[in-house]
Amino acid sequence: MPNLDGGHYFFTALLPIDNHGIIEHGPFKSSAVHMVRDALEALPTALQTPESEKIGIQSPFARSLRTHFVRIFVVDAPTYNGRDSIDTLLATAQGIDPLKAQAVDRLACPYLAFVAEFDPAGDGAEEPRSWLEELWRLAKPELCSVLQYCFQFDGDGDGAAFADFVIKGQIETTMPFNDYWTITPPLPNLAGVELIAPLIGAAALAALVSIASALGVIVHDHWPWPAGLGLGVFLLVVLGVAFIGAALFYDYNLINRRGAKPFPAAPNATLRHVLKALYLQQAFTRFAAAQQATSPAELRAAFASFAATVRPDDLAGPTQPAGVVRSHFAPEPLDA
Repeated sequence: MPNLDGGHYFFTALLPIDNHGIIEHGPFKSSAVHMVRDALEALPTALQTPESEKIGIQSPFARSLRTHFVRIFVVDAPTYNGRDSIDTLLATAQGIDPLKAQAVDRLACPYLAFVAEFDPAGDGAEEPRSWLEELWRLAKPELCSVLQYCFQFDGDGDGAAFADFVIKGQIETTMPFNDYWTITPPLPNLAGVELIAPLIGAAALAALVSIASALGVIVHDHWPWPAGLGLGVFLLVVLGVAFIGAALFYDYNLINRRGAKPFPAAPNATLRHVLKALYLQQAFTRFAAAQQATSPAELRAAFASFAATVRPDDLAGPTQPAGVVRSHFAPEPLDA
């Protein structure tokens, strides 16, 4: 699955932490990986509760109105999934001692995992560079506080240098982080005839060549018909296996090519659309609760006033602020 999928870009990078020396900060000494953890602990998160909204210390990533999700964490070692399983009888025959420890994968250094989902600019051809450069402009101090302990990181560079550094650690994202589809996506079906036609064509071509060869040696080379028939059968088997094998290989690649295409983008699924939808959800809940005892005429007038106030088609506002994890009934008016 590609990084750009479903109208969103799913970014994953592993950045090595330079953990060779000791970091001195004042009277204290620490390792680079512990300094990264301390920086991550001090990094503000999204406003996830009404109480945190009152504090108002917002995540730096909320400054980007393209960023749906960011998670940064340290990876010290691969997860140990237990011993490689093997048939007991086969292990006994091979003399494998189940009490002897198997080799365990280890990392040469700890890594900083940088995972994000964002709205691509345009057709996404400039991603993730465009988004990384934007992030550098909006959140350089916070990014430097975490990434300064990574190998070969240069906090004095520009946005292009930052993008180059992070992209070097990018790995393909094989699973998207969201699904905004509420209806069946308009996916083209792979018709059965598209898979069967190459097989039928391969079999027909093998039969045609075999029959032509058999008739040729019988008529022109004066072979006895049993020998010519035997040659035709032999060619039919050999060419049939070869041509049908080639057709199956074509079908296999056709399925893979179709499967590798990006999933279509869901309508109204950018961050601005999502924030507007959350705002309207809460605003309409309050409106519906307040109109329970009104007459039809009053309801129509109230709804017209409501629509003029919330402006459903205006993504710029009023809307839910970015980085605010809120979708609940609130008696007070929402901020524009």
